[in-house]
Amino acid sequence: MSNVVIVGAGFAGLAAARVLAPKHTVIVVDKGRGIGGRAATRRIDEATLDHGAQFITTHTAEFADEVQHWITAGVAAPWFHGQVGPHGVAGSDGHVRYRGTPTMNSIPRHLAAGLDVRTSTTVTALHTENDRWRVQFDDDVLTADAVMLTSPVPQSLALLDAGGVVLDTDDRAALEAVRYDPCIAVLAVYDSPVELPEPGALRLTDSPIDWMAEHVRKGVSARPAVTVHTTASFSEEHWTDSNDEVVATVLGAAPFLHARAAVATQVHRWRYARPSVPHPAPCLHATNLPPLLFAGDAFDGAKVEGAFLSGRRAAEQMLALI
Repeated sequence: MSNVVIVGAGFAGLAAARVLAPKHTVIVVDKGRGIGGRAATRRIDEATLDHGAQFITTHTAEFADEVQHWITAGVAAPWFHGQVGPHGVAGSDGHVRYRGTPTMNSIPRHLAAGLDVRTSTTVTALHTENDRWRVQFDDDVLTADAVMLTSPVPQSLALLDAGGVVLDTDDRAALEAVRYDPCIAVLAVYDSPVELPEPGALRLTDSPIDWMAEHVRKGVSARPAVTVHTTASFSEEHWTDSNDEVVATVLGAAPFLHARAAVATQVHRWRYARPSVPHPAPCLHATNLPPLLFAGDAFDGAKVEGAFLSGRRAAEQMLALI
C-alpha cells in the first residue's frame, strides 16, 4: 500500500481518490473549510445559494454514466434542457443541464463518502527526499510515495517553488502557459419573489453580468436569493473594488433586480474561475521526480466534466507509476 496525497478536494481530486483508494492509502487535503472547490454553496440567513458552478453538462458517455449514478443516489437531477440567453431558455443545443440536489455541493460530498478528506488543511510546500515526497503543512508533515496536485496551476507551482522543487523545463513551460479568467460572484437575498424567466436563469450579453440564477426556482433555497456572476473583463477591471462598490454596480446592471433592495448581500471572488488557456492533455506527469501528477479543470476540458475526467485519467496514470 503506497501513500498518495492529493491536494484539492474538488471534482478532480475526489474523482482521482475514488480510483486510487481501493489499492492505496489516499489522503485528500484542501485548504477550504468544505469540499467541492468551485461546486460551492453558501447560506445567508434563511437563503441557500450555489455561488460557484451552477450546473453540469455531459459530452462523453463515460461522464454521462457517472451523472446517472449521481441521479440514482439522489444528489443530482435535471434542471433544464438547452441554452439560456437574456430572456431565459434560448434554444436547444442537445444537452441537459443538471443541478445538484438540493445543492451543487451535494455531489462532491457524495463523492467524498468513505474517503480520508481533510479540510482546513493548508499545504505550504512540497519537498523531495529519497525518492519520496514530504508534504509540509503549517504544523505537520506527511510523507508520501506520490502526490497529485489538482489545485489551480499557479497555486500548485507555488507549492513546488516553496519547497525548492525544480520541474523539467518543458513541464514548467507547459504549466506556466495555462491561463484562467477571474469571476466575481454577487449573492443577494430578497424578501419577496424574484421572477426571472424560466428556468430561473439568464445569460446576458453586452453587460458586466455573464450569468444570473434565482435559487427558489432552481430548487435550492427556501427564500428568494440570486447569484450573479460577472464577466471576465469586468472581474479583472473591478477586482480590487470594495464589496459595496461591486454590489452597487452589479445589482444596478441586473435585469429584474436594479429597482429592488436586497435584504442581504455578499461578494465572493473566484480568482481561478474558468481556464481560458488549458493544457492540451488530461493531466501532466512531471518527469525526473518522484510520482507527481497535475490534474484539474485546466487540463483538456473545463467545467465539472473536464475536472472529473482529468482526475480519473491522472489516477489511472498514477496506478501505473506506483
